[in-house]
Amino acid sequence: MSLHVVILQALFLCILALSGCAPATKLPPLPAPTQKRSIPIGIVTSLSGSLAKFGEAHMQGYQLALEEINAAGGVLGQPLELVTQDDGSVPTAAASAIEKLAQQSNVPLILGAYSSSATMLAAGMAERHQVPLLIPTAAVDELTNQGYRWIFRINAPSHVFIETLLDFMDRVERPTRLAVVFENTAFGTSVAESAQHQARMRGIALVAYQPYETGTQDFKPLLIQVQNAQPDVVLFVSYLEDAVLLMQHSEAIDLNPRLFAGAGAGFSLPDFPRLAGRAAEYTISVTQWTEDVQWQGASAFARKFEAKYGAAPQYHSAQAYTALRVAADALTRAKTSDRSAVRRALETTNLDSLFGKIEFDKTGQNQHPMLVTQIVKGKFVTVYPPAAASRAVIYPIPKWRVRADSALGTAP
Repeated sequence: MSLHVVILQALFLCILALSGCAPATKLPPLPAPTQKRSIPIGIVTSLSGSLAKFGEAHMQGYQLALEEINAAGGVLGQPLELVTQDDGSVPTAAASAIEKLAQQSNVPLILGAYSSSATMLAAGMAERHQVPLLIPTAAVDELTNQGYRWIFRINAPSHVFIETLLDFMDRVERPTRLAVVFENTAFGTSVAESAQHQARMRGIALVAYQPYETGTQDFKPLLIQVQNAQPDVVLFVSYLEDAVLLMQHSEAIDLNPRLFAGAGAGFSLPDFPRLAGRAAEYTISVTQWTEDVQWQGASAFARKFEAKYGAAPQYHSAQAYTALRVAADALTRAKTSDRSAVRRALETTNLDSLFGKIEFDKTGQNQHPMLVTQIVKGKFVTVYPPAAASRAVIYPIPKWRVRADSALGTAP
């Protein structure tokens, strides 16, 4: 720069100073507010596809727990953050989602998935990458029979569904002839095989054992075969759409066992009596949770859930809520996000929750008791075990023609 230009710049600044127009001194920028780093929790569930209703219920439970945990100060002084992966209701996509989350080294553990088929693949991937996987819902027995060290399940496995149903039936009237109709999936097959085994152990004749393919629209031919077998009890193992059709088609062919039973899943969802209408009345279902159960915080959770979402919670939401609470407890006791430390903390979990006692055995399985409900006047009521029952079961259930002659839901 020439001396001439320097002199001109100096004169210009002097003129500005004399005129009171000197440029303001540039102040240093204000420090940015400090933000606490969050702890990312991996979530895998079905947000699209055929099982999206269940994934939505999961996310409602996760979100409610997240808000409460963070409002109370988070974990280890840090807020939790959900890093959610949609498996699209496709089992292989669940495994890919686990792998993606496992490759993020700051994710200390993963919660999910929904279906048993998806979770079987997800569990293998989690074990391979040595990341703790906390299962809220999938029930297939084999999940905790593989010798895995990184897999933990809070819900009851499929054999407990059948044990609970048959224990309940023993109190009412032990059936002599049982029919089982089930979707040919990991969950459906696992429950059906357990029913086959336990019926034989209890001296109950299995008179029909009918698998069906996903997407079946007309169940009447299958149900006519069941009808011809003359069962006392018909057990369905089905998701929501199938549960609705099975009961409507049972009415259409006038199938009249002494009891219709569902193994949770679609038969335990609030949408089931709404969609199936009168055909859902008097069906019983085994379930993992009800809002009137005498477990710590169950009724309070139901009130908070309904205030937030405008509807009563289904058990999948309670499971997801509990799973995130268990994850937070393990992180707190581990005092670190290190995966091995979190796994060791999960192994020593001893927690009272709205889902009952949470304590994992050496296989990673929580010993969770199940309940039985019946739909009466369009509402789920708990009928078993006796300590949790809000009314006696209606048994035997009225025949379809008797129902047609009376007001819907009029209990005998």
